[in-house]
Amino acid sequence: MKTAKVHQKRPSAQPPRERWTSTPQHADKSLCTRPSGLQVSAMALPNSAFTMVEIAICIAIIAFALVAIIGVLPTGLQVQKQNREDTIIQQEGAFWIEAIRSGAQGLDYLTNLVDVIHTETFSQVLGQPGGTLTMADATYGQGFRNGRDIVGLLSLPKLLFYTNERGQSMLFKSRSTFAFVRAIAGSAIEKVPKNDFAFAYRITTELVPFSPLAGFNTNFNVPNLPPAEWEARSNAFLRATLLRQNAYELKVTFAWPVYQSRTGVRVGNNRKTFRTLVGGALWRTNVNYLQQRELFFIQPSQFTVGQ
Repeated sequence: MKTAKVHQKRPSAQPPRERWTSTPQHADKSLCTRPSGLQVSAMALPNSAFTMVEIAICIAIIAFALVAIIGVLPTGLQVQKQNREDTIIQQEGAFWIEAIRSGAQGLDYLTNLVDVIHTETFSQVLGQPGGTLTMADATYGQGFRNGRDIVGLLSLPKLLFYTNERGQSMLFKSRSTFAFVRAIAGSAIEKVPKNDFAFAYRITTELVPFSPLAGFNTNFNVPNLPPAEWEARSNAFLRATLLRQNAYELKVTFAWPVYQSRTGVRVGNNRKTFRTLVGGALWRTNVNYLQQRELFFIQPSQFTVGQ
């Protein structure tokens, strides 16, 4: 038969700890006794704090940092403004290049963004003295009525020879063509019609007939040319003539920003130019409600074949 082992608790070598009892604040303080031998000194918990010198040094450091930040802030805002304007002009340039290149005629919303188009043109009947100089400022309701008119006015060629309805040979020159436009891209809050606070720019267009003639390689009237050389030069002259009739150099220049002042419109010093080569026949039409009656459109799907 097994007997159960009885484990006796050994006495602890450490002295018994004194227990503290919490008393309510309203209790009598005489009932709270403190164990003997435990002394609490006032120097055991020192009161630490910053001195006035340390606070002054901290304020000086913070002020120095704030002055540096405030000094850089205007420069950062100006750089951000310039980057935004450059991005808008880049998008506007691609839009206007494509609109003029394709002869777009359905962009009627441009009437809310184009404020005025200034044109200076000269027309003359070849073989007759004198000519007609037309200077006009077209605005919505006082000139152009839709997007077709805007694109047609901005597509005026710098130089063009054509035959009018009467069979007369005409010379047409565009001396100056520019428009004041509020940005198509950008913030939606600036798309309110006639918003004076929207970003605006001046666009100048130049449409010049392409000149591919390259020296003597197209001159087939040189005497004593070998037959093969004469044929090569005459073919090169024919190709150059066709290119001159169906290719144009398009130059679009942006100037910004545009300010409204008491003395008129002021334009900033920022400039950017876009250039491209467009192909197609130049189609001409007349309108009776514009002071500049002749409008021109590039037709990229049509080409002129002439001698």
